[in-house]
Amino acid sequence: MSKFSATPTSYVIPSRPQVLIDLTKELRKSSPDIDKISSLIKQDVALYSSVIATVNSAYYGFSTEITSIKHAVTILGLNQVFNITRLAALKNSLPSLGPMERFWDTATEVASISSELALKFTNFDSNEAYTLGMLHDIGIPLLTLAKSEFKDFLRELNGYSLTETYNREMEHYGISHYQLGAELIRKWKISENIADAVQLQPHYQKTFNEPIDNSENKRLYLCLLLLARDISDEYRHFWRIPDNQENLLDLKPVLGFLGISDYEYNDLKEDIVSKLTNQHSG
Repeated sequence: MSKFSATPTSYVIPSRPQVLIDLTKELRKSSPDIDKISSLIKQDVALYSSVIATVNSAYYGFSTEITSIKHAVTILGLNQVFNITRLAALKNSLPSLGPMERFWDTATEVASISSELALKFTNFDSNEAYTLGMLHDIGIPLLTLAKSEFKDFLRELNGYSLTETYNREMEHYGISHYQLGAELIRKWKISENIADAVQLQPHYQKTFNEPIDNSENKRLYLCLLLLARDISDEYRHFWRIPDNQENLLDLKPVLGFLGISDYEYNDLKEDIVSKLTNQHSG
């Protein structure tokens, strides 16, 4: 049986692997068994390797190399290790679609910026903010899987806004990569707020013009994502996404919702871009 299941529009999204289902059950116990968790992850060699590589990446910056899942849990905690494992499993579940380094590099960059912004402006878990950034355009490889010409199609949309990109995708394919990404996030039971933020990216102006209700968290997640995208674009262009994103994003409703001025935001953006530049030149 294929590990992919069809959506109503015949597009496909990967199913959650059994290891994540088993890990979720174990984590829900009052006293999760770290040895069992480690054993479950080790059953999938590719997944285990991806998790170890991630915890030893520059993002975490540990001076001592982490060589086991138990070691990672001791330092990072169960929830964070599970989050890393889930992202690694998702990445590994996508079939090879040719060179994807730029896509994942940009996703990682947006993720780290989202995490930093969450610590500064919200009380959200920075790990969840990181997941938000990693998955902000996860629908791109899904749509590319279904339509091999989608990469070329996106190149033609260079310079288009998020909303214009959404409209063109809907015209050509009957679905957008924002919708596919949100569907995957919901199917993997990651977070409804993250799914909403991913899906609402092309509709952000309408979202911030709606009356304030109980959806404040949804808007905060969307704020983090839009600012992270803008800051990342200041540093380098997105993969297969409009090059002029900074000019195409109207950040006034976002900054207004967060209660920060253009001046404060520009200072913050300059600081983060400088940090990114130093990291990549070091």
